[in-house]
Amino acid sequence: MKRLLFVLSFLSAAILLNGCTKDSATSDTQLSYSFNAINMSASLGATSTASGLIVPALSNGSITWNSASINIAKAEFSATLAGVPVSYEAKNFFGVNTLKPDSLSGVVPLKAGVYENIKFKLTLTESTTNPPLILNGTYTEASGTKIPVSVQLNQPQLLNLEAGRYEVTAGKHRAKIVIELNALVRGLIASDFGQTTRIGTDNKIVVNATTNRALFEKLMARFSNCVNVNVSLAKQ
Repeated sequence: MKRLLFVLSFLSAAILLNGCTKDSATSDTQLSYSFNAINMSASLGATSTASGLIVPALSNGSITWNSASINIAKAEFSATLAGVPVSYEAKNFFGVNTLKPDSLSGVVPLKAGVYENIKFKLTLTESTTNPPLILNGTYTEASGTKIPVSVQLNQPQLLNLEAGRYEVTAGKHRAKIVIELNALVRGLIASDFGQTTRIGTDNKIVVNATTNRALFEKLMARFSNCVNVNVSLAKQ
């Protein structure tokens, strides 16, 4: 069976399906997908077990993210339908704001049936202007002092996600990819942010491959554990 290639574009919603061009609006069986970042404020405690807990924004001893930008060079979905492999591919979504609900959402027509071995592969790379992931926020010390933070994970990332067996029937379904930002600091301690090099008059903490390298490596190691996917019947 021919490889099923899906190219999604917000500028031109054309879908190549088994070599034939179809408009996505012609199908009554649809799968949309979206990206969401959640748990934007997490604790940073004196011990690793006290960090990564969800807390109110800007609480003393916390990190609060207020912007997040992600560059997805390629998003691949693959599965088997009645034992036959199928796959979909989307490319070049740069500077996606994952704090905006359901950002990078799109709709694709699907054949009804039972999908198994569902896998998502996300390739994050640099664009001409942005690294794969940028997070901006505020580190609030235990004393209440607030310090701006900019995390730039400027190395390519490959994320492999899996979803369980899923039956697609007529209607609208959703694959939601969620980034749990509190998990990014789970297992860290306050001094990981507190004992960092600062720049500028506001003592900003910049984290990338060359500045505050130790913290950069810890965040890079945790990023893949922040992301999960769930497929479900979308609310009408």
